[in-house]
Amino acid sequence: MCGRGGLDYSWRQIYEYMDIFGDPPDGGIRRPNVAPSSRRRGEVRWNRVPAVRGGDAGRRIDALVWPLIPHWLKGELPKFSTANCRSESNRPFSQTVAGKPAFRNAWKQGRRCLVPFSWFYEWDQRAKPRQPWRVMPAKAPVLVMAGLWDRSRGAGGEVIESFTIVTTEPNRLLSDIGHHRSPVILAPEEWDVWLSAPADHAEQIIRPPADGILQAEQVSTRVNNPEYQGEELFPAHD
Repeated sequence: MCGRGGLDYSWRQIYEYMDIFGDPPDGGIRRPNVAPSSRRRGEVRWNRVPAVRGGDAGRRIDALVWPLIPHWLKGELPKFSTANCRSESNRPFSQTVAGKPAFRNAWKQGRRCLVPFSWFYEWDQRAKPRQPWRVMPAKAPVLVMAGLWDRSRGAGGEVIESFTIVTTEPNRLLSDIGHHRSPVILAPEEWDVWLSAPADHAEQIIRPPADGILQAEQVSTRVNNPEYQGEELFPAHD
């Protein structure tokens, strides 16, 4: 699954790579340890992550709340995990998601999005203590993950747009580092399929990442603390 990641790119880079409509703003985003929103000491700490959606003028990018907030919760953080929406290898995704009340409205409404992460973290459950790994693209600038988004209203009527990441079976690399799930990672030629194709076409590209598109390296266990943002969590550049 994907419950933690890193963001390290300029807006120009992401606008050009993902063909986002409009002119990119200056600067970028640099966050080595991004976790879903959480409740700590009775206070919700909201986390928003850039997500790409389709539109009449072309693709646009917005900061959406992670994880997905079901509409009936009126802006409250769920007590159950909605950071990921699990697919099943032996069933069509449309059947699987139909049994998931938190996500089925997003799927029914065709609310699909692309979530560009620079990397994500997974933990080897076999190690004692668990060993965190940073999983990065082998060649691409970012990992573009398949997501579902939805819209809800808070108790005061404010609109909240939020998302979840669709997960699938692991590829060989993820299995080798001791993990049993993977985000659905889409190639550029699949982006429009996921964003705007009929649902029966979109669910056909929910599959494990191809071998060779990912690389992984061990990282400090300091990443276990979702509030830790130390520079050593960024990958070294040659």
